[in-house]
Amino acid sequence: MGSGDPYGRQLDGMGAGISSLSKICLVEPYGRRIALPERGTRFRTGFGGIDAARESAQVAQTQEEAQGVEEEQNLDIDYTFVGLGIENDEVDIAGNCGNMSSAIGPYAYNAGLLPARIYAQGDGEVTVKIRNTNTGKLIDSTFEVIGAEAAVAGDYKIDGVTGSGSKIKLDFKHPYGSKTGKVLPTGRRVDKVGGYRVSCVDGANPCVFIRADDVGVDGTILPNDFNKLPEKLALLESIRKTAAVAMGIAPTEDDVPRTIPKIGLVSQSSSHPVLSGQTLKSSQMDIVLRFLSDTQPHRAIPLTAALTSAVAARIPGTIVEQMLAPEPLMEGAITIGHASGRLQVNATMGTENKLYPVSGTVFRTAKRLFEGKTFWSDKTDKREEATKSDSLYGSNGKHSLGLA
Repeated sequence: MGSGDPYGRQLDGMGAGISSLSKICLVEPYGRRIALPERGTRFRTGFGGIDAARESAQVAQTQEEAQGVEEEQNLDIDYTFVGLGIENDEVDIAGNCGNMSSAIGPYAYNAGLLPARIYAQGDGEVTVKIRNTNTGKLIDSTFEVIGAEAAVAGDYKIDGVTGSGSKIKLDFKHPYGSKTGKVLPTGRRVDKVGGYRVSCVDGANPCVFIRADDVGVDGTILPNDFNKLPEKLALLESIRKTAAVAMGIAPTEDDVPRTIPKIGLVSQSSSHPVLSGQTLKSSQMDIVLRFLSDTQPHRAIPLTAALTSAVAARIPGTIVEQMLAPEPLMEGAITIGHASGRLQVNATMGTENKLYPVSGTVFRTAKRLFEGKTFWSDKTDKREEATKSDSLYGSNGKHSLGLA
């Protein structure tokens, strides 16, 4: 990926110098152990360290049983998300990436990794049941198959993504407690962290929510302008790390993973321009959110953060719930205004205990850009000889590694 680049450009690899373009997805048939890098790699795994990460499959099973998930025997795919550092060579497997989750089902289908019963369905709509090993959470990915391949062409559009594609439905099962086992890790709906009021919510990924005006930032700020406020970014990173310890994600601030918890600025709906140059009207959204991802302002919104925002919006008293528009734009969903436009997310809460969501639903698109080999230089070799990578195809001719 070209990580460990002091210039922050990743020109020596496949990355592109920003956190959303420095990611890897490891995909295997369900139940097959996914090999993690050896000890000695600079890991951020969250509280528990690399040993806990290596036992992610067992952790996942325990969480599934605790939540009463009965379809475990019908799972199809194991998926591990890896976030690579840019200026450092840190490997972060602490949390999931929701946007990359949209690629897993179609990728697994095209790579021949799924059970025969799915291919026997032929063309039409199929559902792939995915287990994310980072969090132990289950995701149903539903998409169209045309000509024995996952459909690509379609008319579904996403704000922040050029063009259109075939719609992919992602249904996140029991999207709470991904790292702490609790919706509200501190036991409170609002906490005081570093003198600021925040809501700490653990949904599809742990998140820290803070009012934009409390830290003196325009809630509709765009990423390029946000990057011109290094002191504000540093303040938010400090709050994020302090909150992470309070949530039980890490024992000390030095141990806090880069990717979780995510921190988001919350403000009420208001008319404002987005990255495309268009202007959103206040009547087109329920709330405005600006998230940081790996200390960088996100150019849209992390999907897992959007899901956690939807969960927080359903819990009375959280900062997100307090800032919602009086009447929802769409019944049963929250419409989030972000730097590239809007995103609608549904969170269905339990009937008996309404603090616990039973599902969260979003729609995405995905397509294959390339497949083949990648090359790297073995920096441990003094001769710096170019070393060819293994083929992305295993000995059985099927993909065993998904790169994104």
